[in-house]
Amino acid sequence: NTQTLVDEIESRQDVNLYQVLYETFTVSETQEYQNKILQLPWLRIYTTNYDDAIEFFYTKNKKNTPSFNYKDQKPRRLLPGSIIHLHGTIRSTTEDNIFDQLVMNEETYVRQHFDQSPWYEDFVRDLRFCHACFFVGYSLNDYHISALLLKAPEFRKKIYFVTSEKYDQIFANRIKAYGTILPIGTEGFSDLCNSSAASEPVGNFYDLKAFKYLDPFKDKKTLSPPTAVEVLNLVTYGSFNYQRCLSTLPNNEYIVPRQQVAEKAVALIKDARCILVHSRIGNGKSIFLYILAHKLSEQGYRCFMCRPNPSVLQRDINLLKTFGNVVIFFDSYNSAIDIIEHFSDQFPEVKFVVAVRTGVQEVRLHEMQSRLPSPLQRVNLNDLQKEDREGFRELLDQSGVRTKNLEQVIGRCKDLREIVLTLYKNREIKSKIEDELKPLLQDDGFKEVFVSSNLLKWSGQDVDPAFLRAVTHKDAYVEIAKFLETSRDIFGLDDDYVYVRSAIFSEYLIQNHLTARDIVESVYKIVVEAVKRKNQRRYQAILSSLMRFRTLNRALRNDPQRSRFLIELFERLRRDIGVNQEPLFWLQYSILMTDVNDLSAAEKFIETSYERALANPSFLTFQIDTYALRLFLVIERRSEESAEVIRFDQIVEKMERIRSMIGEESHRGHAIDVLREIEPFVLSRVSALSVEEMNALIYHLSLIVDELDRLSIDDRVRTEAGNVKKSLISAKKRIIDHHKASTRA
Repeated sequence: NTQTLVDEIESRQDVNLYQVLYETFTVSETQEYQNKILQLPWLRIYTTNYDDAIEFFYTKNKKNTPSFNYKDQKPRRLLPGSIIHLHGTIRSTTEDNIFDQLVMNEETYVRQHFDQSPWYEDFVRDLRFCHACFFVGYSLNDYHISALLLKAPEFRKKIYFVTSEKYDQIFANRIKAYGTILPIGTEGFSDLCNSSAASEPVGNFYDLKAFKYLDPFKDKKTLSPPTAVEVLNLVTYGSFNYQRCLSTLPNNEYIVPRQQVAEKAVALIKDARCILVHSRIGNGKSIFLYILAHKLSEQGYRCFMCRPNPSVLQRDINLLKTFGNVVIFFDSYNSAIDIIEHFSDQFPEVKFVVAVRTGVQEVRLHEMQSRLPSPLQRVNLNDLQKEDREGFRELLDQSGVRTKNLEQVIGRCKDLREIVLTLYKNREIKSKIEDELKPLLQDDGFKEVFVSSNLLKWSGQDVDPAFLRAVTHKDAYVEIAKFLETSRDIFGLDDDYVYVRSAIFSEYLIQNHLTARDIVESVYKIVVEAVKRKNQRRYQAILSSLMRFRTLNRALRNDPQRSRFLIELFERLRRDIGVNQEPLFWLQYSILMTDVNDLSAAEKFIETSYERALANPSFLTFQIDTYALRLFLVIERRSEESAEVIRFDQIVEKMERIRSMIGEESHRGHAIDVLREIEPFVLSRVSALSVEEMNALIYHLSLIVDELDRLSIDDRVRTEAGNVKKSLISAKKRIIDHHKASTRA
């Protein structure tokens, strides 16, 4: 037993444990059968061995393949063929870090917790997308991996265990629950790999791993009309059925077909390389992608939906390249950014449709313009056409999904989201939801998975089962299966993936059916796990959403004790080393302190935010600068007893910084918003300004007004900018009038 031997050697003074390990696991030669295996193009190699045999072979053969220890930070993109040492590697070990780097004795083994490691997610994803997974000489003594294989029966058909040629019935009985036995030995496996014919190129759209072919002719075979219950479940839970959708288009028997905006998108894609479809939460982005795919298919395009959290295989790209008029749809902006670069150079004819929330689009527009293929066009789903309103009213009425004054509600609501939220007030719908949720939320295991997954969906992120396991220490499939009949309304359960259906329903649940204690507990666990993975885009997005005061305050808006809960949450997060180093955490803590009127703490925390940002040269302080100006203005405005404006220099410095942001579309909205605070500050504190300060403030206000005049923007932003400009001119006039009056006096 390795664990026992390591503890015994460590206890002896006359034996150097590191030297023993180094001599044992540093390889100077590999066997021929090992070479034959390693020369093949594997998607990934996971190993629980400490030795460097794989690296030795690759180095000797000048193959530059990255190798990682389980404690290493994951790269943004994991290259094909990468090696991951799940229990550590001798190459990362020194005399001082043996037990930190290698999982050997009982203490380090228990501490390792592979199923909570960031590498676990890639292991699960590789199992999802690979054709076959071979365990060579593996005994299943690692219970973390054994538990994964046992709880994911869909993996069994692609898992093979290469065992010794001598058949062991006892071991066979134990292992049959996990996969298929190949009793051929390692050398036999080497011969099998090298004698097997190369697999035929994929020739069938339906065999693609990372993409689902949206075939309107195959999927339209279900022609029976949707039932009233199906329409109710779609509206309330987001239980969308693609076949039902296709069987009713372009009529509005199941969904609102959004024909005008769909036709606009079809016209745009003829000349565009990428269409960006954006809307606020709950305005139908996901469903619109299927509507657009249907219309494009009628125009001769072949449409494919990217699967959640995919691993793009070259074989998929090779097949798609053999066909013309290919359009790839992304319901996840993060997946699009990660994957599109694989296609742009290899497949210049392919077109893309990417769904994204309007708020994300506004903040990341510069990134989108630089990283998404051009020409890039945008389609806005937030506005409802007259025919869409009438179609939605008719659909709800015919399906019995009514609310009081339905016609008036639909007439006054700005978008689909408002209409759906109004429907949740329907007494029968609300009662139905409460009755179905009650037994589910009494089960602690299910509740943990339920709360965390809905928070992730609401924050705009895919619910990755591997990340969910790290957060909750529960298996999502197992917990959901306890209440499968009810859960299917809320969760989508594919063969190898679980997801929450509706972001707007998640918001409704969070604000009306989940307790503040449950929410903050899940937020804490999600943030702590996400910060460990912050170098990956989707976890950055989770942090920026679920650490945000405005988001959390909205989640708890119906709880009168929400400020207390949020302060407790931020204090717990502060004690986590990883979270404590995040500049945006301290920014949000400052905003929270401002909200509870503790301006002294708010100012200290904004200073801490800047200090944390200095430690990361690549961190851009736009968000901190914007709030710092707001905070300084608020503090000085409330310091009416002070004879001077103590933070004047800081205010002017931040104003100059904000002026530079006005020309940046991604930052303009926040910059314009904070400039509204200047006039109230001037009105309350102009008498405390010196002549030099008044002149300096007038000068900087003039520069900002000039910058606003130069904007070439849409009507909505022009109106906002115009209102701010008027307030700044008014502030200038107030300063000038005060100066004249004081001079006369």
